[in-house]
Amino acid sequence: MKKIVTTVILMIITFVGFSQKSSYYKVGDTLYYENNRATYGKTNTLVILKETNVANDTYKVEKYLLDESKNTYILDSKFTTNGLQILMSNGDYISYHKNGKKASEGQTVNGKKGAGIWTYFYPNGEKKCEQKEVSENYFNDKVKKVMVNFWDEKGRQTVKKGNGFVQYKDDDGLLIKGSYKKGVRNETWTAFDGKVKKYEETYKKGVLTKGTSWNTEGASFDYKEVFAPAYYKKNDKSSVRKYVDNNFKPKKVGVGGDINVKFLITKEGLVQNVNIIRGLTGDYNTEVKRVLSEMKGWFPAKKRGQAYDSTYSLDLHFSE
Repeated sequence: MKKIVTTVILMIITFVGFSQKSSYYKVGDTLYYENNRATYGKTNTLVILKETNVANDTYKVEKYLLDESKNTYILDSKFTTNGLQILMSNGDYISYHKNGKKASEGQTVNGKKGAGIWTYFYPNGEKKCEQKEVSENYFNDKVKKVMVNFWDEKGRQTVKKGNGFVQYKDDDGLLIKGSYKKGVRNETWTAFDGKVKKYEETYKKGVLTKGTSWNTEGASFDYKEVFAPAYYKKNDKSSVRKYVDNNFKPKKVGVGGDINVKFLITKEGLVQNVNIIRGLTGDYNTEVKRVLSEMKGWFPAKKRGQAYDSTYSLDLHFSE
């Protein structure tokens, strides 16, 4: 029985250490990625090299995502990545709306938004807001968004130096209304679909204290966090790996390596569409699919208290 190593750290170190530097790549080359990891097969994400500096292992790239409705790749972002095996943006970062207009710009550090001002834009190209990324405290790397300035779609500034009221439509077309105080959400925030209220939330110093949402049938759902990821028994991946380890029965032994798998957790808590992104032998891949497909007892992801279908990504390591 091949034991699954529960720690991901060694696996990540092994993967990153696999020589990202290569003089083979040149300006104009196209590479494909899955979960920001380079892959040989064609995927929904491609990157075009615009500038290369092999000596420093840095590359300026343009990242494109597949628009399945048009069957064409749309510009998503421009940035500099440290290495090509894993996309790791550092420095200037610009993202784009589907219409090609700039959506946001700011500084990144090791693939994450860096401290400082990030600017966001409406799809028509007009400035929407300026937000500051601020670390919550010295002992962790979590950051929170602090609103500095906000402009409505007509160009009127409604938030100045962190204080004021906002009204805008989000990506789902909902009309959002709420106020900021000292840069964070304060008091009551609401969302409407036409004249129908979809959710109402209460904030105190930027912290959500109470929320209620309504579905299309009018049923209400109370919550204290906007997003809750899907999980199995415990809210970490160790319980999933332990389940796979206990139920994995390969026909052959003596195989070592990594498997990366993605699958769907339905709003009913069922596992579907198990897809091996990076596999080992056909026998091992088939067994991983079987074990995961038979899993029961998942808690589905929730958005504002309502369950929804979500994608789950899992890394497994098998030792010889």
